[in-house]
Amino acid sequence: MRWYCLRWIIEQVFRTMKTDGVAVETSQITTPCSLLKLMIVALIAAIRVMQLVLGRDGSTRQPLTDVINDPADVAALPAINATLEGRTEKLKNPHDPASLARFAWIVARLGGWPGYTSRGYKPPGPKTMARGLKRLDAMVIGYRLADRSALTGLP
Repeated sequence: MRWYCLRWIIEQVFRTMKTDGVAVETSQITTPCSLLKLMIVALIAAIRVMQLVLGRDGSTRQPLTDVINDPADVAALPAINATLEGRTEKLKNPHDPASLARFAWIVARLGGWPGYTSRGYKPPGPKTMARGLKRLDAMVIGYRLADRSALTGLP
């Protein structure tokens, strides 16, 4: 049974590589070497997305450092999180700031997940996480640029 459950995760990784995230099948690359490179990059991106899907509820107990190592990136998260939380307790990020689950919550909200976990609401899946990661990556780059600008005094 355990092996079968792992098979489902592998299927989700391939689906994320193809239609739900990276869209490898839309590539017009024809040379085998270039296609192999594209597939490797797509696999890395799909695994990143699935890591967030699997860790979104905190059950994996993974630390934030499993997905982010750069302190500049970590520094951006509280500011981004603050813009995503609502006024009610149900719309606050409930996870430990040093956890992968907190990061996944942020990514999911950026991907369009409403943030509710009560009955009738689905947890964020690979499509939502892929959309959120694209937005988060751009926001972190902007945060770094703003931080560097503030340090150097440049506009």
